[in-house]
Amino acid sequence: MTSVFVTGTDTGIGKTLVAACLVRAWGMDYWKPVQTGLADESGDAATVRHLTGIAAERVHASTYEFQAPLSPAAAAALEGGRVDLAAFELPASERGVVVEGAGGLLVPLDERHLIIDLIAQLGCPVVLVARSGLGTINHTLLSIDALRARGLTILGVVLNGAPNAGNKTAIEAHGDVEVIAELPWVDRVDEAAIAELASLIPPPPPHPALSRIRGRGFEREAGENGNPSLAPARGRGLRRVGEAEPSLTRSWVRGSAAELIALDKLHLWHPFTQAATAPDPIAIGSGSGSWLTDIDGRRYLDLISSWWVTLHGHAHPVIAAAVAQQAAQLEQVIFAGFTHEPAVRLATRLAQALPDGLDRVFFSDDGSTSVEVALKLAYQYWRNRGEKQRNRFLAFEGGYHGDTFGAMAAGSTSGFYEPFRDLLIHVEHLPYPATCDGDPEVEAKEAAALARLDAWLNRFGQETAALIVEPLVQGAAGMRMCRPEFLRALRERLDAAGVLLIFDEVMTGFGRTGASFACVKSGVTPDLICLSKGLTGGFLPLSATVCSPAIYEAFLDPGFAKAFAHGHSFTANPLGCAAANASFDLLETPETTARLAMIEGVHRRRLAQLGTRPEFIEVRCTGTIAAVNLRGEGHGYGGTANRDLQRFFLDRGLLLRPLGPVIYILPPYCTSAAELDSAYDAIEEAAEIFVRESR
Repeated sequence: MTSVFVTGTDTGIGKTLVAACLVRAWGMDYWKPVQTGLADESGDAATVRHLTGIAAERVHASTYEFQAPLSPAAAAALEGGRVDLAAFELPASERGVVVEGAGGLLVPLDERHLIIDLIAQLGCPVVLVARSGLGTINHTLLSIDALRARGLTILGVVLNGAPNAGNKTAIEAHGDVEVIAELPWVDRVDEAAIAELASLIPPPPPHPALSRIRGRGFEREAGENGNPSLAPARGRGLRRVGEAEPSLTRSWVRGSAAELIALDKLHLWHPFTQAATAPDPIAIGSGSGSWLTDIDGRRYLDLISSWWVTLHGHAHPVIAAAVAQQAAQLEQVIFAGFTHEPAVRLATRLAQALPDGLDRVFFSDDGSTSVEVALKLAYQYWRNRGEKQRNRFLAFEGGYHGDTFGAMAAGSTSGFYEPFRDLLIHVEHLPYPATCDGDPEVEAKEAAALARLDAWLNRFGQETAALIVEPLVQGAAGMRMCRPEFLRALRERLDAAGVLLIFDEVMTGFGRTGASFACVKSGVTPDLICLSKGLTGGFLPLSATVCSPAIYEAFLDPGFAKAFAHGHSFTANPLGCAAANASFDLLETPETTARLAMIEGVHRRRLAQLGTRPEFIEVRCTGTIAAVNLRGEGHGYGGTANRDLQRFFLDRGLLLRPLGPVIYILPPYCTSAAELDSAYDAIEEAAEIFVRESR
């Protein structure tokens, strides 16, 4: 049985009475995650147990209890404490759990989160309780909109009070949601009254989170044995699956995990995946903070920021609200000949945040396109200046810069592009001086790499357009790290040769290295910088290539021939810019600065412990990015052992995606110290199993 979350359009609306009715009608357990007002009453948990007569073990203990009858945030503050969203975990129960919230959806849970954030984290479908009286249509529709804006599933509405057919009809018509019960007021609330009211609540369908959804392109219709199932709304362009898949003809995407995955395997092609051998994908239904929840309710701690993009946590309310507000005002406009406030504001903030000399912003779509723009700008810059002989590029062995053709050429030694090698331009690759904690050979490796650079520049310096590097950390190569001193030495040599320097900060930007950008941390200002991934906090695809005034001015001319004839349909998309501006607001808070320091502190404490164990080698950390190598063979990227290691972590509720023998942690900034410690505990456990098996 799937658990449900009972919330209301307001406080004092009858949530506890409805929760008791659901416990009785559906045979579920009860949990009140946070109780306030205990100074004046025994608490809702005791009330529900009294009204339903269920055993004590079916009433799960609250995570927080406070005396004052205030919001959880205010009640906690009065007692000198605070509520931590990460502390809430749905109790395990075969019956399912009725979870009762505190107040309405937008009641403060802590200084940053609301009750709706708790609902999103737990991933339960929602029963919304409303008082059946004047004003209920307005309050109920507003609450429905708030839930849907967060992507939450609404099981239905329960109206509490004298039945009013007009209210029920209006809510169902305008809210596109079912009123599953109308409960009349009773003079006396006791166990007998709850039993009578519970009889008015229909039995739950087999998949309560899914089978009672209305709207969004789906309508309810009777399935086998009269149970509701989902069918596509007529005329909305959806087609049935062919007769060869009869098990999929009775329901659609909003069905069980098995149904969703079956349709996925019929139609989708996943990135960096060998479909012939890959396990079934996990169907994720929601995210909140550092956690992802699949549609069956299982939670995963996202320790890789969903491919390094999520900065402040999933479904962060500040960014979500900014995107929603922008979507209602302007969703898209051509950026050739037009501009808009979100783009202007974002470009200004980028120029202010980056080192002096980086102030001209060209927006594109993702990390690969930001690199493509940088390479094209560097090449055309020299042509516009009349130095057409500068057509060579430099990069580093192991570097990864994206999957468009210029980016592939720059990262051609990464091992991903063998089928396209004959189509790529030539890029000279230099040795990369990867280092780790306590590395006695780092200076020798740096000297060897610089000697190769010197030899190249002595021979081809006047023919070289630019060098591109992932500063401080090579990501896809296995979180290989270098010292700031090496980047400063690069800058000196390239300046002497007149060669442009491109920093690919698609991954390292926006706090990942512990500073705002790797260029700030290393004290090196490149000529061009590529930004993406965390730019929007992980909400929307957007990238930026930022360059120096000298590069921009080389494209100015009365004729069009010197213009940069490059663009994207969604260049400077207002929604992406709005998300990025909201993410910037969060980045600039003292709380985020403190969290960056905390994450690095936990990394260094636990890495020091791993460094004493024989199973681990090459311990390293730069800011919020930590990595360590498993000793032994058989851990190649995409290999069986690597997949087994991923599965090991997933089975423990951890999203970690090792890069061959490299286990790395790159978490959202909202991740707590306790959550990080749980990840390191699992890494130690994995080493005991997988390193021993590889010997």
